[in-house]
Amino acid sequence: MMDDANFVDLSAVAIDPSCAMKVPAAFALQKNVLPLCVVDGDFIIALPDTSDVQTIAMLRRALGMPVVAKRADPAKLQSLLVKLYGGIQAIHNDAAREDAVSMVDYLVRLAFMRHASDIHFDPDREGVRVRFRIDGELEEVMRIAPALQPSVTSRLKVMADLKLDERRAPQDGAFTWQVPDAFAEDVAALDVRLATLPGRYGERVTLRLLETDTKRYTTDQLGMGEEDCEQFEKVLSSPHGFILLTGPTGSGKTTTLYAAIQFLLNLRPLNILTVENPIEYEIPGIFQAEVDYADKVNFSKALRSILRHDPDVIMIGEIRDSESLDTAVKAALTGHLVLSTLHTNDAVNAVTRLANMGLERHLIAATLRLSVAQRLVRSLCPYCREQYSATEEESALFGVPDLVGRNVWRPHGCIYCAGRGMRGRIGLFEFFRPDSELASAIAAGMPEQELAMLRRKRGQRTLTEDGLGKCLSGLTTLKEVYRVAGVY
Repeated sequence: MMDDANFVDLSAVAIDPSCAMKVPAAFALQKNVLPLCVVDGDFIIALPDTSDVQTIAMLRRALGMPVVAKRADPAKLQSLLVKLYGGIQAIHNDAAREDAVSMVDYLVRLAFMRHASDIHFDPDREGVRVRFRIDGELEEVMRIAPALQPSVTSRLKVMADLKLDERRAPQDGAFTWQVPDAFAEDVAALDVRLATLPGRYGERVTLRLLETDTKRYTTDQLGMGEEDCEQFEKVLSSPHGFILLTGPTGSGKTTTLYAAIQFLLNLRPLNILTVENPIEYEIPGIFQAEVDYADKVNFSKALRSILRHDPDVIMIGEIRDSESLDTAVKAALTGHLVLSTLHTNDAVNAVTRLANMGLERHLIAATLRLSVAQRLVRSLCPYCREQYSATEEESALFGVPDLVGRNVWRPHGCIYCAGRGMRGRIGLFEFFRPDSELASAIAAGMPEQELAMLRRKRGQRTLTEDGLGKCLSGLTTLKEVYRVAGVY
C-alpha cells in the first residue's frame, strides 16, 4: 500500500497556471498527469500511481528540472484534468497553442480555476505577455507569439461584440462565458468585462472576471473580528442613515456592500434598490439599476427615480458628485438606509471628503451611522505557514515595543497554495461609528486629526491594529500588513 504521506488531496490543491502551461494537454490526458506547482525547485505532479517511473522520467527530461510525483484519487484526478484541459478533444487540438479560439478558452478556463480576478494581455515587441491577477498579485502565465497576437485580439473583440476594425480608440464591452459542464458544481456562468487600449505594439486587452454566484458574500466571511461583525450588523439593522465603505480601488468595498445586502435580505422583507456602474454581481430578490455611458441613466437621475419606488434600502455603487451626494443624504434623512462607497484613506477621512463635496457638517453628523475603511491582505496558507518570533526591526517598524518576541507567521510554499505560501485574501477593517460625542464633534467642525484622536479614545481600532491582530492569529504576515495598511 502507498505511503499516505505521499497522498495529495486534490480538492484542496491550487494549480499554478504557469506550470499547467508547460505540460501539453495530450500528454497530461493520456498519462493522467496533473501539473501542480514548483516547490523548492521541484516540479510537483499528481498521478494515480507514483510507481509510473517512465512518465516521471519523460517529464523530467522535457522540463529540465526535478519532478516529484504525488499520489491522487483517480476519479478526482480525472475530473481536474477535464476542467483544466477541456477533455479528450484537447488531445486532437492541443492545449490552446495552435489557434486563438482554443487559446482564449483555455486561458479563461485556467483563470477561473485559479479564482483570478483579471486577465491581462499586454503586447510588446516580443509578442503578448499574459498575466493573471490572483489574490491581488499579478502572475505571468505565458507569452503569445507575435504571429498569433492579431487573431487573439480579434477573438476577444468578437466575444465582447466590439468593432474589429477599430484599433486606434479604446473600447469597452462584456460577454458571458458559459462555464463547461465539468464545473457544474461551481457556477453556471462567468460575467466578463473587457477593455482595450491602443499601444505601440498593438492593443492591450484586460478582462475582469465576475462570478455570477453570490452565495459566498456574507458578513461573517469578510474577515471582520467578532466584535466588528456584530457592530456592522447592528448598524445595518438601523431603519435609516448613511453607511460608507471607504478605501482605494481593489480594496474589497463592493464585496462588503454585497455582503451587507445579503445580510439585509436575510433579516426581514425589504424593498432594496441599487444603482451601480457596472452591476458586478446579480443578487436575487433586489432590483439593480445600471448606469450607462450614454448618460440616459446616470447616478443622479437613477437616485431621483428610485426615491419614487418606495425603497427601504438604497445601495449606490459610488458617491461621485455633489448632486448624487445631496440626493443620498436626503434619502438618509427621510427614513431610508443608504449604503455606498467613497475613495478615502481612512474611516475618519470620509467626514472631510463629504465636507469637501459640499455637505454641511451638521448633516454629516445627523446621517452618518458608520464609516468603514478597509484593505485586502493576502492570507497565509494554513498548510505550510511557519511560526517565528517578531524581531526588534519589525517592532520598531510598527512602533509597538511589546511586539518583540511574540509569535507571528511567515509563508513557505506547498502544493496547497501553488508554492506561494499565501492563499486567498482577508480584509482589514477600521470602523468610525459616531456616537453622540463624536457626532457633536463633527457638527462643531472639529479638524480631522483631532477627530481621529477622539475616535481612538473611544476605543475604535485602526487598520494597522486590526492587521497586527490578524498577524498574531496566524492569518497574515507583518510584511503584508505594512505593505497594504502602513502605520497609522
